[in-house]
Amino acid sequence: MNSEPGGATIHIEVNGIQRDRLIENGLNPEIPDNRIIGAALGQSRFAPTQVISNDAGLRIKAAHLGLVAAEHQPVGRAANTRPMGWFTLDVSSEIVNSLYNNGEVPTDAFGGNAELVVNEFAVVRSGSQSALVRCNGEMTELLSAASPEAWGLRARSKEQRFALELLMDPDVSVIALDGRAGTGKTVMAIAAGLEQVVENRTYEKLAVYRPLVPVGRADVGFLPGGLDEKLDPWMSAIHDAIVALTDQRSSHDARRLIEDFTARGQLSLESVTFLRGRSLHRQFVVVDEAQNLEPTTLKTILTRIGEGTKVIFTGDTSQIDAPYMGESNNALAVLIHAFANQSCFGHVTLASCERSEVASLAAELL
Repeated sequence: MNSEPGGATIHIEVNGIQRDRLIENGLNPEIPDNRIIGAALGQSRFAPTQVISNDAGLRIKAAHLGLVAAEHQPVGRAANTRPMGWFTLDVSSEIVNSLYNNGEVPTDAFGGNAELVVNEFAVVRSGSQSALVRCNGEMTELLSAASPEAWGLRARSKEQRFALELLMDPDVSVIALDGRAGTGKTVMAIAAGLEQVVENRTYEKLAVYRPLVPVGRADVGFLPGGLDEKLDPWMSAIHDAIVALTDQRSSHDARRLIEDFTARGQLSLESVTFLRGRSLHRQFVVVDEAQNLEPTTLKTILTRIGEGTKVIFTGDTSQIDAPYMGESNNALAVLIHAFANQSCFGHVTLASCERSEVASLAAELL
């Protein structure tokens, strides 16, 4: 019993699972989930009772039996509505003119129209005039006419331009790229990594990590071969990205290129599972499909980051395959919420699908 104001009692229910009522409703009382529901039914005879679970199936069954059921709301949960990392802002012509004349304006010049935070972007408009800007704290600067280029990749949309600005900036060490399928999150991160590892030698290695959470729930252990062979299906998206970024027009050629980079120690493709205990120094780290990671895993990853390392989390919070994970309690969403307004952090939500018309329609309609 907690004696503090607002305290509560933890009560462990051993029996009283309402076997007869469970059987009456077609639920096997020997199944653990059903026993939880039965215990809640027993408790509901004495006091208002609510079933809290991230298991949607359990919540549906509990609600069917008249119980109030809700998803767990952890302390680290992100807000249901998250910032985009950029927005459109209508301003006076004087501000636009000042941007083009001086290259920057004080951030407070926008007044109450906006609350720009560090590393946030905006499309500022005044009539027929417009400009792309980035907040650096007290000053907001005009982005140059020339878009950054990474491994031959150039931005196809304003969001991709914003993302490349962050990816190529050595002062931004933690980045979140959120967006639906086909918006270019992974391919931009890989392109920026190859550019800064192979070409510029800013970092020693491009390390790509993915969670082993497939569509269909089959585990890595059920696949044939050793660890490398088991990881191959999960790394096919990275192979596809490298094919798209180079003149290698087949997966076979891409594999040879990957093997070449790997042999030189410039590339590694690994599972997030094996990160604990590691220290990552002078690496360009890409954590793909971060929406399938738990917030506790996010902390594990970030505490591995050593000096001179940049880490990029990419994902689509509308496509979550991990069980018991929602749009606001996954690692990507929690990162965006927790690191907001940190000078080392940048975030961009990409909206325009660049993969194909079919991919765009599927992301929008399904």
